[in-house]
Amino acid sequence: MKKQCIIAVFVTALVFGTGYIGNSAYKIGNSGEIVKLIQRKLVKQGIKIEIDGKYGKDTENAVRIFQKRKKLKVDGIIGEETYFALVGKHIPNKKNIKNKRKNKNVFHNTENIYGIDDHIVRWKEAGVLKGKVKNITEEAKRYIGVPYRFGGITPEGFDCSGFIQYVFNRQGIDLPRSADEQFEKGNKININSLRPGDLVFFNTYDEGVSHSGIYIGSGDFISATTSQGIAIATMKNGYWHDRYIGASRVL
Repeated sequence: MKKQCIIAVFVTALVFGTGYIGNSAYKIGNSGEIVKLIQRKLVKQGIKIEIDGKYGKDTENAVRIFQKRKKLKVDGIIGEETYFALVGKHIPNKKNIKNKRKNKNVFHNTENIYGIDDHIVRWKEAGVLKGKVKNITEEAKRYIGVPYRFGGITPEGFDCSGFIQYVFNRQGIDLPRSADEQFEKGNKININSLRPGDLVFFNTYDEGVSHSGIYIGSGDFISATTSQGIAIATMKNGYWHDRYIGASRVL
């Protein structure tokens, strides 16, 4: 009887364990939102890779680098263990994802896919701005063209977080100095709930938050960039689209 129980437990673990990993593992040939998420997380780890949503040889090699760093099994495949180490959550079941895709209201939620997905974002026009929101966006636009300066906190030159801190301070709102601290301030919001005056955050060169800006509506935001100084850019596509991390509301 004891022997039968042991065999039964082993077979159950084998069937459910293998089925879970096999049905949910990501490898060469896969594509989609979860692959794009994996690529974003690899970029956050400092591993250079194109974020295109396609699991090719470059992605496999990047996964191998990550696995080697974390002392995981190095096979270039994103299974449960590697996914959890990279994302901090259990790997989503592919079958469940396909079922959710049938219901756009269920699947199309940025909290589930961790980033900007072109099929789900409903960019809203800024509309008529009032009160502090109007004052902050107008104040921010006053400094367009001001040069970027690392550590800068005045109109002579700003860095990204110094610019945000200065603009909000002019309206009597105190914010932390660094971008990652600003990210922790206020309430986290879904990208479809963005409105002018919200803070938006990006990963540019290091793990976690490394750039911040002020959302001004219609998929645009204003920030201090190293190449253009204070400038307006879009999150709808391109560089910032691929590096978006999240947003918070402090107003």
